[in-house]
Amino acid sequence: MAKKFLSFLGTGEYSECTYKCPKGAEVKSRFIQTALVEDLCREWTEDDEVIIFLTNASRNKNWEDSERFVEVSREEVSPEETIIRRSKKQFIGLKKELETPNYKVKIVDKSIPEGKNVDEIWEIFNVMMDCINDNDEVIFDITHSFRSIPMLALVVLNYAKVMKNIDILGIYYGAFEARDKDGVAPVFELKEFDRLLEWSYAINSFVKFGDSRQILDFVNREKKYDEKYREVYNFAKKLNTFTDAINTCKGIVLDNPQKSVYAAYKDMIESLNTIREKQIYPTISELLKLVEKKSKIFDCNDNLSIGMAFVEWCIQNNLIQQGYTALDETIKTFICVLNDLDDSDKDIREEIAAKAMAVYKYKDNESKWIVEEQYKEKIREILKNTPKEIFKIADAISVSRNDINHFGFTEPDKRKDISKLKSELGIKYQELKKVYDEYLNNKGALEDLE
Repeated sequence: MAKKFLSFLGTGEYSECTYKCPKGAEVKSRFIQTALVEDLCREWTEDDEVIIFLTNASRNKNWEDSERFVEVSREEVSPEETIIRRSKKQFIGLKKELETPNYKVKIVDKSIPEGKNVDEIWEIFNVMMDCINDNDEVIFDITHSFRSIPMLALVVLNYAKVMKNIDILGIYYGAFEARDKDGVAPVFELKEFDRLLEWSYAINSFVKFGDSRQILDFVNREKKYDEKYREVYNFAKKLNTFTDAINTCKGIVLDNPQKSVYAAYKDMIESLNTIREKQIYPTISELLKLVEKKSKIFDCNDNLSIGMAFVEWCIQNNLIQQGYTALDETIKTFICVLNDLDDSDKDIREEIAAKAMAVYKYKDNESKWIVEEQYKEKIREILKNTPKEIFKIADAISVSRNDINHFGFTEPDKRKDISKLKSELGIKYQELKKVYDEYLNNKGALEDLE
């Protein structure tokens, strides 16, 4: 792992100005690289590198010391004739400017083609990637990047994040054209645009797949370099707890975020609102709205509603095993709710609701019931008062849930294809939702739906 400063040197007639740098240094030079290295890299060690990418033309004109004719005067003799006088002038190249202060950091030059065609662009890509090692911390100067290089650099940096786990310390542009009346030019910090791109990737992963880990990893990395990200990190951790609660099937309504998706959701939303109120990184506010919109189905506070939201989330995000578990348990909750039973009581759920589901097929032949005597009367009432559609759904998914939960080690004729398991979950959820919607619309008057 090392620090790397990457920059392209062009062929322009660079004029001297004073660059006002990110850490406060004001450096007079023809070269933005000189200013940035002085400001950002002076404390770097011999393990670190300043790497300048050079075409043959830029090497000859601006890297090495050179002598060339420059205009010294211009006289208009007539509208048709202008006399321009030139004289030779010595120019100190960037190489000498970087080597003169005797920094500990290595000064490295890398030859690249001009990028006139796709093959040359790929060659530049490969040269840049070869300069970056695993876990490097990279600063990139795009001031004199030419043609497609700024876009290519962004691709390289993001590719290297994945392939080599690098961190980007900064992206800079020396705005010579924006210098003030005293000849001082600002240096723009552009890393925030790279962060915005990273946010987009990470939140897209959450919105499309329900996975918050990319958000957490990104924010955890950035908080090392930006104090403001500590508050954002608190939100990212709570969002990750929310998705972990789903992945580990914490569907019961409790007040503990580690034991309930309901509490984890509330905790996460509270943290998200804190970021908004404090206006921490307002550039991501629109992206955070996508997080809120995606998770809003959990904005409810009873076991049945949470259960239905849970199954819907699992279907949307391809969590098939969790989806079957949630659907089975939500049916038990539904039976309890319809029959005025405590849906949080484990004994009631397993000895009454679950047993009613199990004996539904034998409702007219109690000799096959495996039910404790004390619960039989209540189960008779449940079988009579609960829409049979609910029991049919429970019976239909039991084989699929066993197939998944037993790792496929079931009777050969009960092993279902992956595609069948996925499609059946969605179908049975929609069947249950039809009954659930009827219940919400007509509480107390729910009848069998044929």
